[in-house]
Amino acid sequence: MQTPSKPTVIRTDATGLASFTDDALLVLEISKREIEAGSIASSLERLHAVAESRETAMRYKESLVIQVVGYDDDPRELAEIPEVRAFFARLTLEWPHWLWFLHRQVGAIHLLMALLCRIKIHRAGLRTGTEFLDGKELAAKMIDLFERGNAMFQAFGISEAEAQASADSACAELAPTQNESHLRSDAKAPQDVRKTDR
Repeated sequence: MQTPSKPTVIRTDATGLASFTDDALLVLEISKREIEAGSIASSLERLHAVAESRETAMRYKESLVIQVVGYDDDPRELAEIPEVRAFFARLTLEWPHWLWFLHRQVGAIHLLMALLCRIKIHRAGLRTGTEFLDGKELAAKMIDLFERGNAMFQAFGISEAEAQASADSACAELAPTQNESHLRSDAKAPQDVRKTDR
């Protein structure tokens, strides 16, 4: 019986990332210090490295997760912290390719959109849920990311079918399932969440 291989964890900078040739789960680690200073340079450099060529764009498609460190003692959700929201708004103005690169089924797209859109956090015991307050705003932000991201697809010869499949899977990440309340936009959602806490 063959034992499964263990993942290798490699900490690297943008140069190392650009020269790495294996499949990988990319963790974009951003520190509280960077966020409070409003310094997007390091994050932007690493993000540019994954989108610098067709090879890196295809290799790292849907493999990026965001990790913000330094807020463990803060009771607020990241999307409730103004300086975190401002940091990601600035970063996203400079780098629109999130929806191609963010990992699926781990909440990465949901987190990004919660950082970019007006939201309300609902708490029920130890559980939290995110309500997007304006569905039109959410749609507009997604469309903006798709439209600005098209330049990369054209430059690297990524087909329309590949781009559409990525867009569809990104949108599906935000579609609520029967067991999720984090994306409810109807007026009853806050009441439903509060009732579960009683």
